[in-house]
Amino acid sequence: MDDKFKIRLKIDNEEYPLTILRKDEEDYRKAAKLIDYKLNKYRITFPKLDAGKHWLMVAVELAYENVLLEKKNDTRPYFEKLSEMEEALDRCFEEETDEKV
Repeated sequence: MDDKFKIRLKIDNEEYPLTILRKDEEDYRKAAKLIDYKLNKYRITFPKLDAGKHWLMVAVELAYENVLLEKKNDTRPYFEKLSEMEEALDRCFEEETDEKV
């Protein structure tokens, strides 16, 4: 059963209706607060820029953070190393078996 429901996220004094899973509500609300925080940070730091530029800077910052998280969680190198080690072990066992025969 989908436990979906509608919420209204308030970001930058605007409400955005979303249909989400109930279990994700807290994360969506935290995300909305994070966006507001970053928008306000850029408004204070760069007061002469227009709102669109502030939104763009928030988008770039969030995208950059996402890229860093993807790199941090990239398990490919570990699997490649494990595969190399597995092959080396297989070769050792084959050599040991050949010596016994």
